[in-house]
Amino acid sequence: MTDKLSYEELEKKVEYLEMKANLVDTLQNKVNSDKLFLQKMLDTMPNPVFYKDIHGVYQNCNDSFSKTILGIPKEEIIGKSLFDLPYVIPPELAKLYHIKDQVLFDNPGTQVYEGKVKCADVRTRTFLFNKATVVDESNKVLGIVGIMLDITELKENEIKLDEKNKELETLSYTDPLTGVLNRRKFDELFIERIKISMRYKYILNFAIIDVDNFKLYNDSYGHYEGDNVLRSISNTINQRLLRPDDYLFRLGGEEFGLLYHTSDEHSSLQLIEKIRADVENLNIEHLNNDKFNKVTISIGIAIVNNLIDDTKYIYEKADSLLYQAKKAGRNKVFGEVI
Repeated sequence: MTDKLSYEELEKKVEYLEMKANLVDTLQNKVNSDKLFLQKMLDTMPNPVFYKDIHGVYQNCNDSFSKTILGIPKEEIIGKSLFDLPYVIPPELAKLYHIKDQVLFDNPGTQVYEGKVKCADVRTRTFLFNKATVVDESNKVLGIVGIMLDITELKENEIKLDEKNKELETLSYTDPLTGVLNRRKFDELFIERIKISMRYKYILNFAIIDVDNFKLYNDSYGHYEGDNVLRSISNTINQRLLRPDDYLFRLGGEEFGLLYHTSDEHSSLQLIEKIRADVENLNIEHLNNDKFNKVTISIGIAIVNNLIDDTKYIYEKADSLLYQAKKAGRNKVFGEVI
């Protein structure tokens, strides 16, 4: 038979139970307060934040995610998966996001990647996704938390910077007067093209082109017209260069360099002779150009048909042939196979 508790004992037990109940209430209030604080902190963050459980169902998100990304109230998001929101997440995108989530579930830890997102305002922005698995004390995966960083402006600035760098690179290799490649680029490509011609065993042609009596032209017609002549000649030559690996350079003053490859020696001389005739047929008046009375060019061309990689020798050979063309009366092409 159970002994009955005395009045004093019952009173103490009631006091103890009331104390425990008050403690539970206090703890519950503290939990609720902490939850409100955390939610307020999340909602204050400008970056979209979300949490999904192991089944991919949204269990929480902040205002930025609901308003900026999806454009719907949080109440319509919580308890739904990617595939339950087709009116804000297109099925094809939901499938891609789901695959990313699954990879992280299969390989717990962190996941970082960039992706384009069509936001609530219909603008497509680039976001950096930082995601991590949430685990319990036994290391069991409970879900995924994700923070999204809008890097649209950063990516746009990177593109602009890349474009500017390309522009600067182009300017560093381009002759400002004629728009063709400059001597610096010639020095770089000359070695490169010789190596390529040796590797693939085709003929490399290097020609030096000089405007005949150009100093007399400048003296008679002025430097402004002289600049126009150089532009016209470079444009005329470029019209004959149809392949991406045919290169025209302004070596300095009125001197141009030409690098191109051919399959035989006849083709080498045929192209360069056409260029000489094209310039003559521009019919630019030059009354001090010997008997021609118009602008002409002289050309020396070294046709490299052997395993020669001596750039100095090739250059000097073309220069020597140019001198011979000048000495023979100008408006001529002198070539030699080396």
